[in-house]
Amino acid sequence: MTFEIVKLPEQLFAGITTVLPTPESFDDISALSKVKAEYLDKFKKDAAKLSGGAQDDNIYGINFNDANQNYLVGVKVTKVPAGTASFSTPATTFAKFTTKATDRPQIDQFIGAAYGELSQSAKYGIGGNYNVEIVNNFVKDADTFTLLLPAMEK
Repeated sequence: MTFEIVKLPEQLFAGITTVLPTPESFDDISALSKVKAEYLDKFKKDAAKLSGGAQDDNIYGINFNDANQNYLVGVKVTKVPAGTASFSTPATTFAKFTTKATDRPQIDQFIGAAYGELSQSAKYGIGGNYNVEIVNNFVKDADTFTLLLPAMEK
C-alpha cells in the first residue's frame, strides 16, 4: 500500500453526524461499518438539500474523536447551513490513500491498514485524531475511494 503526501488548506465540512460504536476488535468492525453505511444512505436520500453551498462535487465522510468516535457525512462549505453539523480541519499535510474497494467493511479494513502503513513510514507519522474520506463511490457511483490521514514528519 502506498500513499501520496498532499498539503491542503483549512477546510470546513457540514452535513449529518452520528456517534459510532466502538469496535470490539480490529477484526470485527462490522457494527461500525453498518452505521457508516446507514449514514451514507441517509445522506444520499437528502443529498440535494444537504449539498447546498458545496464548494466542490465531492461527498465527504469525516471520522473524528472528541469524547466519542463520530462520523460526519457532508460537503465542503465556506459557511455552515442552519441545522447541520460541522467539522473543520486546519491547513495541514495529509497522507492520501486510494482504493477501488466498494464494500463498506472492506473500506474500513483499508482505513485500518492505511493507519498501519502511515505509522510504519520512516518519514511520516499520524498527525491528528481525525481522517477525511472522499465517499463518492458510495453516494455518486464513482470508482475510487480516497482517504486522507493527517500526517506529520518524524
